[in-house]
Amino acid sequence: MISNKYLPIAFVVLFIMLGVIWWPSFSNLGDLFGYAATSEYKDVSLLDFFKAELLILVTVWVVLISYRGKGVVVDGNRHVKRHFILVLLVVAQVFIGFFAGGFLVHQDASWYQVIHGANEVMPAQAIILLICYPLYLFFGGSAFIYAKTRLPVFLQDKQVAFMVLTFAPLAFLPYYDSGLLDVKIDIIELVYRAVYWLLSVAWVVLGVLPIILKAAPEILKGLTDPYQEM
Repeated sequence: MISNKYLPIAFVVLFIMLGVIWWPSFSNLGDLFGYAATSEYKDVSLLDFFKAELLILVTVWVVLISYRGKGVVVDGNRHVKRHFILVLLVVAQVFIGFFAGGFLVHQDASWYQVIHGANEVMPAQAIILLICYPLYLFFGGSAFIYAKTRLPVFLQDKQVAFMVLTFAPLAFLPYYDSGLLDVKIDIIELVYRAVYWLLSVAWVVLGVLPIILKAAPEILKGLTDPYQEM
């Protein structure tokens, strides 16, 4: 587990790597919100889904941040409940990550074969940016806030893990054909793929697993003595 003293360095490295992933996609991105306003599911536009997500995200974060736990006795049952909720938030983040990274990013493959111009918005790309991105922030950010307000001891030396958990999945975007870019294809392919897989592995190894593996013993600890004050 990476110490918190390396948090600024980890933050810079993480977002430099994300920049490598974002540049091909966002440099060729068309009118995303215009596309979202006209794309509907059962008469509800993608843009409306996005706005609703942001509203829910802000509301939940405000509720979590406003928690005041002074004087609350944390027995084994409450200890288990809090760590279990944290694990559920992490699992939800993993589900969204695998859904976006393992399913949606491959849905536009046929589009890339026939579209050779820039400024296009692909369907899966719009869903990832407007639906999955807010969900990453919702589950990852909520997990961090929940741990900070209710499990401060657990959070110690895990800020980097929560940062990676929340932001590394932002790399799961449909891959733009490097032929659209005015650079050498071999170089951009190599760098893009290397960074993509490094972020994917880091997400699991440095983000997901450290939190779950540390929470599991705490859950067992609470189960063994449910009425003992923790």
